[in-house]
Amino acid sequence: MKVVLDVSAAFAVITAGASSQFLPQLESAAQVLAPDLYYSEAANAAWKFHHIEGLSPEASHKLAERAIQLVDIFFPSELLWKEALEMACKIAHPIYDCYYLALARQEESALLTADRRLIKIAGELRIPVIGPEGPAA
Repeated sequence: MKVVLDVSAAFAVITAGASSQFLPQLESAAQVLAPDLYYSEAANAAWKFHHIEGLSPEASHKLAERAIQLVDIFFPSELLWKEALEMACKIAHPIYDCYYLALARQEESALLTADRRLIKIAGELRIPVIGPEGPAA
């Protein structure tokens, strides 16, 4: 099975390590996919660790690199933006999350996320989703 990894799940894996609920899904995935905006989101999440938790710039850089290394294939935004925008307008949700939803739909993949709001939206859109408790019904 292919999975679309969002940054919330990626950071759950790299900060919790072997105890992460998402690790089994990542290890068993045939491919791990993400939209190319994942780079920006991973860097922003690493910056938050620097800014809020006092992580050094070097350690923050390594944290972002570890998150990026979890992904096998990055999809260009130019292939996703139209569907993501249509989805964002329809459900009144920020487009950034909709890139992940659009990619999951286009690639017939499950979305791996720790974002509870995104789990709910994916379920409503009938996009397979795996949250911290496992696959959502």
